[in-house]
Amino acid sequence: MLNKLPLEEEHKKLNARFFEFGGWWMPLEYKGVIEEHLEVRTNVGIFDISHMGRLKVSGEKVLDFLQFVTSNDVKKLYPGKAQYSLILSPNGTILDDILVFMVSSYEFLLIVNAGNREKILNWLYSNNSYKVNIEDITHKTVLFAIQGPKAEEITQKIFNIDLSTLKYYHFTFFKYYESDIIISRTGYTGEDGFELLIPISLAQELWKKFIYEENIKPCGLGARDTLRLEMGYPLYGHEIDENTTPWEANLSFVVKLDKDIDFIGKTSLLQLKDSPSKRQIAFYVDEGIPRQNYGIFYNDEKIGYVTSGSYSPILKKGIAIGYVKEIKEDMIVEIRNKRVKINLVKLPFVKNTSIKKGVK
Repeated sequence: MLNKLPLEEEHKKLNARFFEFGGWWMPLEYKGVIEEHLEVRTNVGIFDISHMGRLKVSGEKVLDFLQFVTSNDVKKLYPGKAQYSLILSPNGTILDDILVFMVSSYEFLLIVNAGNREKILNWLYSNNSYKVNIEDITHKTVLFAIQGPKAEEITQKIFNIDLSTLKYYHFTFFKYYESDIIISRTGYTGEDGFELLIPISLAQELWKKFIYEENIKPCGLGARDTLRLEMGYPLYGHEIDENTTPWEANLSFVVKLDKDIDFIGKTSLLQLKDSPSKRQIAFYVDEGIPRQNYGIFYNDEKIGYVTSGSYSPILKKGIAIGYVKEIKEDMIVEIRNKRVKINLVKLPFVKNTSIKKGVK
């Protein structure tokens, strides 16, 4: 049985085309992926990302618990600060990539991938020797992403607040009709923007304000995917999964081997650090569009595969991320039985976006 968005009827009114993603029935596109993509790059768009899992974790030892089950250093956080992190298996492979929000010393919010929510819940329960409280608030709330160069202007106008001093990867609480809304300067597009955690009772009213009062274009997961790919952001089930380590996925920056606890996966990561079984590459092609699982070859030998590939509306060519056994010059990718030269690039594909990094 697929999970349904609380605002599914609103999306239908906007002529959304739906598809299954991560156990949810989700809008893929409204007016078209390329149009929505360009709207976010040049103006502002709104995404309903309520499929993402939202877990509240609290208790006296919550800090120690999260130090144990995540790879980043939670003790670097303070109330109002967010952090990108990983949950790892004992083998050092990636169970999920998550956001960690520190509400207080005793309460945190985790944002996990939709398709991994139940797996991560069970994982947290099974490793809960710290006796923390774990509550799944996914179905009590909605999550909107307002993304684009004009996101700040529009979000300030809707809520009548000043967000100019809210730094990247920081969040604030805002009272709206006696209910708390979390506004975070985070996103998955490479543009400036905010993610709003909203009680389900306010979902329809606020969605309509953005869509109808401010005339913001709704955007589906199709554009979200092409936007994140242009930035080189990983997607679970593509660049990262239970067969991939942070070293292989270029995510070593969220692995803190020197933190004050032996977190799950650390021992294995130390052993694997200097011997990755695959290496990540990013590339564009001058013809065709590489897609997931297309083969990557060197001298007629298959040495790897594409994890994500699409047409880039900004670069106007096919772009992709993949893994290979070893990085070589003159690699090719097979696209529809035709072998096409790979042009290696350093991520991100698209630079000079509106993202306001400040302090991360």
